[in-house]
Amino acid sequence: MTKIKTTLTAILCVMLTLSLAGCSESSKGSANQAKEESRLYTAGEYTAQAEGKDGPVKIKVTFSQSEITAIDILEQTETPGLGDEALKTVGEQIKAQQSLSVDTVSGATLSSQAMLTAVEDCIKQAGADPAQLKEGK
Repeated sequence: MTKIKTTLTAILCVMLTLSLAGCSESSKGSANQAKEESRLYTAGEYTAQAEGKDGPVKIKVTFSQSEITAIDILEQTETPGLGDEALKTVGEQIKAQQSLSVDTVSGATLSSQAMLTAVEDCIKQAGADPAQLKEGK
């Protein structure tokens, strides 16, 4: 009788182990999924232009696969000391926060909006959805 109980217990343990192994998620699939989720952008440099208060604002945004690494102002004719400073400030905020949900500079709203619009265009070029960055992602 004890031999039957021991055999039955062993069979049940093996069946339980196999059923649990069949229900577990593949670690290889999880690793690939995590890698894809961390890849937000197509890495590279992208340029865009938007209309500021005093003319076009041309920028270059550099992306890694996971973040905005640099925002450079290539050309602009905004008001010295106000519009040009707003472009720098907004660009720095976007990079630091990795978000398009940043404050515009008071008195230089059009310049601030030009920077936001141009960066948004670059984000699209890099293959990402700007709406995610507007949510403060």
